[in-house]
Amino acid sequence: MTTDAPWPSGIPSRRELRALLLQHHPWLASTEHGPQAVEAGECDRCGAEPRLTQTCGPSAYPCLGRECALAAGEDAWCEGHAAEARAALGWLAALDADADDVARLWWLTTGEVRLNRDLVGRLVRVALPPG
Repeated sequence: MTTDAPWPSGIPSRRELRALLLQHHPWLASTEHGPQAVEAGECDRCGAEPRLTQTCGPSAYPCLGRECALAAGEDAWCEGHAAEARAALGWLAALDADADDVARLWWLTTGEVRLNRDLVGRLVRVALPPG
């Protein structure tokens, strides 16, 4: 899954992509929820969506993706963190449909995850408007 090949031609540099992503998806700047708030990787519950929030631990799944967190609801957090759970769930519910691809591209641009260079172009096309 990783490669040390150069960044694909025709794709802005990682630094430029980070700036574009923040411009088009300001939710990426959050350090409470989203890809900057969790360790890069797939959801601890399903293994198929990117981690976007961290629970306080009563469940067996400390870092969840959007759909898994929304499905688990407040039960993924303890009673003492109910307000945090509601905030996280509201934040996750407000994300656009492309949020998973955007989060993965964010991790690529920060170097937290390295991906086959051929897939970077697809993620850029999904996460950013043409041009």
